[in-house]
Amino acid sequence: MKASLITFGCILIGAAACTAPQGKKLSASSSGAGLPAVAEGPGGGATEPSVPATREAVVNEHEKGKTVGVYNQGTIAVTLGAAQADGYSWRLAEIPDPTVLKLVSQDYTPPASGTGRGEEKWVFQAVGPGEVDVKLWYGNTLESGLSGNPTFDFIASVSDRSQPAEKKAHVKKTVKIARD
Repeated sequence: MKASLITFGCILIGAAACTAPQGKKLSASSSGAGLPAVAEGPGGGATEPSVPATREAVVNEHEKGKTVGVYNQGTIAVTLGAAQADGYSWRLAEIPDPTVLKLVSQDYTPPASGTGRGEEKWVFQAVGPGEVDVKLWYGNTLESGLSGNPTFDFIASVSDRSQPAEKKAHVKKTVKIARD
């Protein structure tokens, strides 16, 4: 039974992905000015994201319209309330640029009480530098199609580094010299 539900969920994700238009990269996190490498600075033209980046970003209703920073190969987990028992669920309004961000999973957790709203969790993986607008639409797909304005969006800003630079600890050594 669980295997058939997983298969059904994969088909739903695939159907949502096939019906949503392709999004575009908002910007790249690399120098596009055509400067020679020596003029790009010590980072070779690499720039930091416009917001602090993390390896695992968590997004919920409070981040609507905000920019979320993540390192390349990091993840963004989006958790939003949904009433799937009533036919309401989240769908991608447009597929984020796959050179920056890709959807790796979508899961629904029903409410503990058995009635009311549960939670949908969408997990995206950062695969390349840049910024993309992630747009989700919430509605009853049994009554209406996936048309209409997105009801939740955020900008994913992916750093071109795969992890934060490690800070080196400076150790101060003290040497005592014994005198006779």
